[in-house]
Amino acid sequence: MSVLVLVAPGSEEIETVAIVDTLVRGAIEVVLASCCPAGQRQIRASRGVQLVADCHLDELADQEFEAIVVPGGLPGSEVIRDTPRAITLLKAQAAAQRWRAAICAAPAVVLLHHDLLGEARATCHPGFQARLP
Repeated sequence: MSVLVLVAPGSEEIETVAIVDTLVRGAIEVVLASCCPAGQRQIRASRGVQLVADCHLDELADQEFEAIVVPGGLPGSEVIRDTPRAITLLKAQAAAQRWRAAICAAPAVVLLHHDLLGEARATCHPGFQARLP
């Protein structure tokens, strides 16, 4: 099983690292991909921690993932929301009926914004909860 975790400047570091750590401990292959507009792998997370992704999103080959995960944090969620390649992958994931996951602000800022929640029951950071149907 392999999971793609998207990260961008301003992503929440605890959410990103906890997602990756939990999956790795579960013997799941994780690819941490940067959505940095400058094409860089290193990003500064929401609290200033430097994270280095495995690759930039544009470097990914046409690879299928069992899940694509979006951590929260601002402006990271907004950067991912506005990254065409990330949204193309998330839409293909939805069309193939494969897992999409998001945490904190990302369910509202990324998934809802691009109509990727479907019929799923969702929750998010209280500051964004009023946006969810």
